[in-house]
Amino acid sequence: MAITCIVVDDEEMAIEHLLSYIDKVPFLKLEASFLDPTEALTFLDDHPVDLVLLDIEMPNFAIDGMDFIKISGHKHNYILTTAYPKYALPSYDYDVVDFLCKPFPFDRFLKAVNKVRSLSESTSDEPESDDHTYVRVDGKLQRIDFTEILWIESERTYVSIYTPTDRINLHLSLSELEALLPSKLFIRVHKSYIVSKKRIDLIEKEQLGIKKESQTKLIPIGEAYRKSLIKAIFPNKKNKPA
Repeated sequence: MAITCIVVDDEEMAIEHLLSYIDKVPFLKLEASFLDPTEALTFLDDHPVDLVLLDIEMPNFAIDGMDFIKISGHKHNYILTTAYPKYALPSYDYDVVDFLCKPFPFDRFLKAVNKVRSLSESTSDEPESDDHTYVRVDGKLQRIDFTEILWIESERTYVSIYTPTDRINLHLSLSELEALLPSKLFIRVHKSYIVSKKRIDLIEKEQLGIKKESQTKLIPIGEAYRKSLIKAIFPNKKNKPA
């Protein structure tokens, strides 16, 4: 399910920064960006969107971010972006989804837009798509079916998705990719590994095994992740592995 969005900020560099983040998120669809908030309001009259990424202080214009919400109303979800933490508490009086204090990293941005996706899915009449996602590979969006993923491994500056027949390298962090995966299908078992729950063939005290072709890949289980793994695999059983 695509989330349509616009960006409103009176600084060109801030807009470019957000556009680079949006480009990394497969479910976000950018409709337009605006330096002038009044132009954005005019655009929204004829082009409603799911999400407005909105700066708060815009001193060179007649209205600021709070005025923008008052005028446009709650037809859209809002994520506020600002360099001033003092606005954090007052912003929630406007029922915004999230508040991002500049400069914010990509993983914090991803967490915020995932909140919007969750809200959109809970209110949509369309069934939630739980069978795939899209990732950017060599400048193109590539569909990844969840049933094909065996495990995901962090390898220095990129992550690798392993399927029965392929290995797909992505320039994302493991946490960024984890946010795109349904927790009911995947679980993090180590600081460097995420695995498909359905693909686990064996579990030992310090490692688990996943079959790939005729071999079994042994993946370490981090101590911090062991309890959540066992609980996920054996949610109602008392006789769990030692």
